[in-house]
Amino acid sequence: MSSLKFKKTYLYHFLAAFIIALWLTIFLIIIAPFDASEVSFKIRLLIMPVYGLITFIGYIVLIPFQDFVIKKKHKQLLFEIFHLILFNIIVLIGSYLYYKSSIVNGDYSFTKFTFEVYYPIFFILLPIIIFAKWFLRKQHGNKSSEKIILKGDNKLDILQIENSDLVCISSADNYVEVNYLIDGILHKKLLRTTLKNIELQFPVLLKVHRSHLINPDHFKEWKSAAKILLTGIEVPVSKNYKNDVLALNHSSLKTIDSPQSQ
Repeated sequence: MSSLKFKKTYLYHFLAAFIIALWLTIFLIIIAPFDASEVSFKIRLLIMPVYGLITFIGYIVLIPFQDFVIKKKHKQLLFEIFHLILFNIIVLIGSYLYYKSSIVNGDYSFTKFTFEVYYPIFFILLPIIIFAKWFLRKQHGNKSSEKIILKGDNKLDILQIENSDLVCISSADNYVEVNYLIDGILHKKLLRTTLKNIELQFPVLLKVHRSHLINPDHFKEWKSAAKILLTGIEVPVSKNYKNDVLALNHSSLKTIDSPQSQ
C-alpha cells in the first residue's frame, strides 16, 4: 500500500509543480513584465521557459518536506511559511544565476532583481501556489479515507475498512485473520478465504512470511532478527522475505538496530 500511496503522492506533486511552472512560463512570455518587454516574442519563447523549469525543480526537490508539512497536525501554518521560504530561496538563487548567465545577460544587481523583478512576480504567482497546496491537502485527505473491501468465500463474509487502518492479515487454517484499527484500537476478524486470495486482491500488501501479509505503513521496529513490531502486534519474518522488509522505504530499517547489522 505504501508503494501505491507513494506513486499517487508524487503524481499529485508533479502535477502541482507543472501547473505552477507552466503558469509562470506563459505569464513571462505573454505578459513580458519589466525589462522582458524589450525582448522580442521569439527570444522570450526561447529563454523564459527556463524560469519555469527552475521553479519546477525548486518545487520538486522540496517534496519530502512538503509531505511532512501536509501530515503535520500541529503548527501547520508555521511549517507552510517555512516551506515557502525554502522554495523562495531555491527559486530566487536559481533564477538570478540564470538571469546573470551568458544566455540572458541581465544587468540588474541581486538586490534590484530580488525586489523589483522576482518578488512582484512571486506575489502574482502566490495564489497559484496556495491553490496547489490546497489541492495537495485535499488529495491527501481523500487518500486517507479510501476504503478497501475484504471478501471471504461466503456472500456475507465482507469487511470494509479504511486502507490506512489495515495492519496485517494472517493465515488461520481455512480462514484468514484480519488485524485492523478502529479509533486506534486493534481489532480482529476471521474471513473464510485463503491468504493467496487476499494477496491476489491486494498485491501492494507485503508478504513477510508464508502465513503473514502486512501493511508496510504500520511497521514500527525490529524486535529480533526474525520478528517485527507493527501497530499493536508482532509478526514473524522468514528468511525468504527478510530482504523485502529491509528494502522498505523506512529509515529505521537502515539503522544499526536492523537485523542486517546484528
